[in-house]
Amino acid sequence: MYQPPRQRGVAPDPQHAEHYVRPRQKPLVRIGKRLRDPVNRFLAGQSLIGDTPVIDARLIPGLNEVAREWSAMRDEIIPLMREREIIPPLGKISPDHRRIASSPAWKSFFFQGYGYHAAGNQARCPLIADAISRVPGVVVAFLSIMEPGTHVPRHRGLTKSWLNCHLPLMLPKDGKRCEIAVDGTTHQWREGEWFVFDETYPHEVWNMSDEPRVMLLLQVQRDMKLPGRIATRMLYHAIRRSSFVGDVKNAVGA
Repeated sequence: MYQPPRQRGVAPDPQHAEHYVRPRQKPLVRIGKRLRDPVNRFLAGQSLIGDTPVIDARLIPGLNEVAREWSAMRDEIIPLMREREIIPPLGKISPDHRRIASSPAWKSFFFQGYGYHAAGNQARCPLIADAISRVPGVVVAFLSIMEPGTHVPRHRGLTKSWLNCHLPLMLPKDGKRCEIAVDGTTHQWREGEWFVFDETYPHEVWNMSDEPRVMLLLQVQRDMKLPGRIATRMLYHAIRRSSFVGDVKNAVGA
């Protein structure tokens, strides 16, 4: 059985003292979680790119072209990182994420989600916003910023309908742990290289370094057969109308 690495050598950060508690989940959310596994078994059979935990980024249209611009995107976020204390924590703007984002250590700078756009944030990072627009099938897009000492506990995502795509823009250079484990296998990110995985497999993330970790995180629709595309579209519209999306939309002014 996979054992998570021990968290050593990281001094406590005062910002981690703030703690968010997830509210009681609504009945529809609990029903959806019960249906998650049978629905995902159906979607796995609809996939045109396989059903492995980690996916070759070359199978996702647009990603490799965007990756060529990663250094310009990194330069664009340098001013943003100088004032990152004002960037909202994921757990603060999305109560449904509070089990895995219970402190200010994981921040999120949203660009778009489920058809809603944070125009102010896009204007702040026009190169990144343009790059996102050139990737087909983007469902969610944001900068994922993890402060030193961050640990996102083992969890599973909701659906195989879309894939998680990470493009690292800033990675710690101190040699300490900064990695992701997907389905029991640990992976290291590389700046400018996409890492694509199926979030329905158990995964866990650490930044045990002394520096922040920043990446562009996209959720992109998986290529599927027609029945899978129809099911995905229905799921998309159901989630778009849910409080899960409404909370984030209201928080970021989308």
